[in-house]
Amino acid sequence: MPVIGTAGHVDHGKSTLVEGLTGRDPDRWDEEKRRGLTIDLGFAWTTLPDGTEVSFVDVPGHERFIKNMLAGTEAIDVALLVVAADEGWMPQSEEHLAVLDLLGVEHGVVAVTKTDRVDDDLLDLAMLEVQEHLEGTVFEGAPLIGVAAPTKEGYPELLDNLVAAVEAATSGPTPSGRSRMWIDRAFTISGAGTVVTGTLTDGSVEVGNRLVLWPGEHEVRVRGLQSHEKELDSVSSTSRCAVNLAGLERQEVQRGCMLGLPGQWAPSDLLLVDISTARYLEEPLTNRGAYHLHLGSGSWPVGLRLADEDESSPTRAALLRLPERIPVVTGDRFILRETGRRAVVGGGRVLDPAPSPKRADVLESLDLLRP
Repeated sequence: MPVIGTAGHVDHGKSTLVEGLTGRDPDRWDEEKRRGLTIDLGFAWTTLPDGTEVSFVDVPGHERFIKNMLAGTEAIDVALLVVAADEGWMPQSEEHLAVLDLLGVEHGVVAVTKTDRVDDDLLDLAMLEVQEHLEGTVFEGAPLIGVAAPTKEGYPELLDNLVAAVEAATSGPTPSGRSRMWIDRAFTISGAGTVVTGTLTDGSVEVGNRLVLWPGEHEVRVRGLQSHEKELDSVSSTSRCAVNLAGLERQEVQRGCMLGLPGQWAPSDLLLVDISTARYLEEPLTNRGAYHLHLGSGSWPVGLRLADEDESSPTRAALLRLPERIPVVTGDRFILRETGRRAVVGGGRVLDPAPSPKRADVLESLDLLRP
C-alpha cells in the first residue's frame, strides 16, 4: 500500500489539500483545528482513480515542528510538495525539499496551491520560481500542478499525476526483508490496551506473532491488526497499520521505537555513514557541532567524527556515536540536524551498522562499502 507524504512551508495548504483529496481531515488535535496550524503528523487515505489504495502522511510546515516532520518522511514512496502561489518559495519549502533530496525520495508531484488568490501573471511567476528551486534536486522535472481548494480546480490533474508517480515508485520488486515498523504514534484504547501505528516497511506481521520492541528489546505479542480501519489477520510491507500489543504498557513505548521479529536484529550505538550536506549549507560540517540523527521515526543526539579530510567533497564518510543501541541496517537513510543552527545540515545512508571505531580501519573499508 503506497504512502504519499506532504512537504512544504507552514500555511501553504498541505492539510487542506489532503482533506480535499481524501475527504478526511488529517489534523487530529483540537489545538491544530483552533489555530489552523498542523503541529503533529496527520494521517488519511483514499483510493486513486486507477483503483490503487494509498495512505497520506501529512506533516507540519512550521520550523518549530521540523522534528515531527522528519518522523513522517521515513517511509514515504511519493512526495507531494506544496507551495502557495500567493507566497511563493519560502524557508521551509527549501528545507523540506532538502530533506526529500537527502533521503532520495525520487518520485513526487508539486502542487502550487491557492491559485484562486493570484492572477495569471503572478501564477506564471510562481511556477517559474518553483521550477528554478527544483533544479539540481531529485524533484527536477517533477510535474507542477496549480490547484484551488474552494473549487477543486486542478484536483483531477493532480490525482492523475499522483497515479503516475505511485506507479513509478512501486514498479520494482516488493520489499521482502526482515519485518520492521518504526512507531510514529502510541496510545491506549479502553478494553484493548496499547496500540501503536506506523508503516511496515519490510516483511509481514500476523496476529499472534511474537515481536521485539527496541530500544530495550521488550518482548510483545500482536493481539490485533488494523489498516485503514479494517481488521486484518496479517499485513504486508509498505502498509500503514495499527498494531494492538499485549505485554506492553503505554509508558513503555513512544515515537522512535521500532518493532521487529526476534532474532533478526542486532542493535548498535556506532554507525559508519556517508553524509551529503544540504545544498544551502555554506560551511562544511565539522566535528564540533551539536547534532541530532533522525532515522526511522526517531531522533537521537549523536557525536560526529568525520573520516574524510577533504572538506570540498560533497559526500563524506563519518562515524556517528549514539547514546543508546538502535536496530539499523546497511542502506538505511537518515537526516542530520544541527541544533545550534536549528536546521537540517545533511543526510545520507548507513554504510556499516557495526563498524570498527578506528579511523584507519574505516578508511580501509570505504572502497568496499561504497557502491
